Amino acid sequence: MVSIPLNVAVIGAGMSCQVFHAPLIQALPEQFKLHTVLERRATPEKSVAREKYGSGIKVVNTIEEVVKDAEVDVVVITTSNESHFSLARTALNAGKHVVVEKPLTPTSTEALQLATLAKDKGLVLATYQNRRWDSDFLTVRELIEQGKLGEVVEFESHFDRFRPVPKGGWRESAGEARGVLYDLGSHLIDQALVLFGSPQSVTGFVQNSRQAGDLSVDDSFTVHLHYPPTTAPVSRNLPLTVTLRASVLSLLTPPLRYIVKGTAGSFVKHYLDVQEGQSKEGIAPTADGFGVEPEDARGFLTTLQDGKEVTSRVTSKAGVYLDFYRNVADAITGKAPLAVTPESAAQTIKIIELAAASSKEGRTLLVA
Repeated sequence: MVSIPLNVAVIGAGMSCQVFHAPLIQALPEQFKLHTVLERRATPEKSVAREKYGSGIKVVNTIEEVVKDAEVDVVVITTSNESHFSLARTALNAGKHVVVEKPLTPTSTEALQLATLAKDKGLVLATYQNRRWDSDFLTVRELIEQGKLGEVVEFESHFDRFRPVPKGGWRESAGEARGVLYDLGSHLIDQALVLFGSPQSVTGFVQNSRQAGDLSVDDSFTVHLHYPPTTAPVSRNLPLTVTLRASVLSLLTPPLRYIVKGTAGSFVKHYLDVQEGQSKEGIAPTADGFGVEPEDARGFLTTLQDGKEVTSRVTSKAGVYLDFYRNVADAITGKAPLAVTPESAAQTIKIIELAAASSKEGRTLLVA
């Protein structure tokens, strides 16, 4: 019998912990308790985590201290991508449920190995694909599911920024699973797979478009996912092309988020979800207005009415990252299936691998 609240240990005390994970964990006191933070450089005299979260939490320096603690139920891994596999494997082997920042692992093979391990041990292994709960994604998903656009034939999704000078940090340094394709591509690909399933083939264009920093580390990509007409697993009468883009040299105002075209209408959306920015400002996930977009960020829906084009603004659904952790708690306690399964995370990584290989080889690759 699983007792709640579940005691959580967060591995890493940096931005991911402070902006995405700890605020959500602390906002759900009936499901979770922030119990431990692994802060490698912490000392008894000085600790970022202790200063931020108070003396009531444990601060440790090693993964061994975390997994040997019988009070810890869930381990949340927020460290750099190349460390995910070994840390998750260690935690699962110690009998802990695990949440891992996206991408789950550097390779799809490793992700499937962890999926098997979690299944064999009867443990939950979730990947933090929080942008399934973005305001804009929830809105476009509802429009598609309600049939407002008819059958979708073109789907374009952007995560663009203007950063002509590299910021530095591990994401922009050489290493395994570094670069924007693993970083932002994990989000855009996951969202596309949620909406449309796995494609037949992938074409990728992945590059260092600034020609700055380590040139082996990509800072921009365009990925095309190709879906032919099919009857399974979903019926699709027309071919569908999904285009996913992340540009680091996009000085476009307002920033484009979606262009979706279907047989009955189109939808155009600008601006990114507000939850990350609100969390950085210290706004609690339970505060009024958290996840709610301003009116001028609403998207435009164009349909035919009596043979005439009619365009209207669509009120965005509220973004709700809290639902990710609510689902994790429900999955651990047996109340609901896990939303972001390790198998789905492995498929996202597989598409990343194919997009990178496609770009390198200069050809479209089939998805096995």
